[in-house]
Amino acid sequence: MDIFIARQPIFDRKNKIFGYELLFRQTSNNYFIEMDDDAATSELIYNSFTVFGIDDLIDGTKAFINCSKSIIESDFLKLLPKDKIILEILEREKATQATMDACEKFKALGYKLALDDFVPAADNLPLLNYADILKIEFTSVSLDTQMSLIKKYKNKVKFLAEKLETREDYEKAFQLGYDLFQGYYFSKPSMLTSKDIRFINTNILGIIEELNTPEPSYYKITEIIEADLGLSYKLLKLVNSAYIAPRYKVKSIQQALTFLGTYEMYQWISLMMLKDMQDTENAELIKQSLIRGKLMSALGRESNSSEYFFTGIFSLIDIILNRDINDILAGLPLSEKVKHALLGSKNELRLLLDYIINFEKAEWFKMDSQPEINSIGPERFMELYVDSVKWAQSVKSL
Repeated sequence: MDIFIARQPIFDRKNKIFGYELLFRQTSNNYFIEMDDDAATSELIYNSFTVFGIDDLIDGTKAFINCSKSIIESDFLKLLPKDKIILEILEREKATQATMDACEKFKALGYKLALDDFVPAADNLPLLNYADILKIEFTSVSLDTQMSLIKKYKNKVKFLAEKLETREDYEKAFQLGYDLFQGYYFSKPSMLTSKDIRFINTNILGIIEELNTPEPSYYKITEIIEADLGLSYKLLKLVNSAYIAPRYKVKSIQQALTFLGTYEMYQWISLMMLKDMQDTENAELIKQSLIRGKLMSALGRESNSSEYFFTGIFSLIDIILNRDINDILAGLPLSEKVKHALLGSKNELRLLLDYIINFEKAEWFKMDSQPEINSIGPERFMELYVDSVKWAQSVKSL
């Protein structure tokens, strides 16, 4: 799969590159397509560190990364190397206490902060107490205002003039005392392309392995997730979504795990694995897998076992990955019971999976041959099936 990032250089007063602003791109078109800010930020970070490699992107300088409001107030940015990045904060409106608290936290941890597209106003001036760099859109703020800001805060922050279009703009900014410069006058954002290879995340496998122990350790699972930027973001997004709907915002990984509980954790981690594999061609297979997992979980809930859920949700994994099921299962830390079921052995997990497959194919005569499953009754089965479809729809956008 092709992955795209744009980067635009930022120069100092000696015309040396100080850093690069990294810009999210969905396609080969060199402009931003409107999408959820949190999703754009997380994908940019994921692609920068795991697909391209941050060192290759910044060439020994600094990476300027735009941070959405929700993400700057979360904990997972702490996973980023503070010596290589500068967090850009966009706060045109009133600076909230939550944002100021987040800035104070990251400053205390040693991160550099830049205020992006800064327009001075009484409500956002408190953020200057935390800023290392002030980015000002040169042609959008009056020269008098810029002169006043530079005179007042020159000894506290570096000033960056952005969106410089002409040599005249650059010379004016230089004379005003700006420290850093960015814009089309120097360079338009350049597009970079790389390939992302679809794979099963080894951290997810580690979590599944821990969940399959008799007494899973939240401490070990927390360590695994906190070392993975993508998983951290997805977990926090999940527990703060309408699907989970907590009464208060969950802000730490350990808090999120405690809120979910072990049973929901089985479902979440399997969901994340499938979501990482999803594309436009296999979307319906992913949805069908989610329905099967939830339905099997509901039908087998009396045993309080994750094995029913795993059997359902991985029942189409060979088709999704277009690989031999034996090779896939060799790399998954599932119980032998689940593996045997997925390979076709007629244990109770396989019998239930076959029952659901027969229902999907409308092969009623085969369903009638399983009286032990029919004991729940057709009405109850349909209720659980509809609930499973609704659940699959509710997590579709996570």
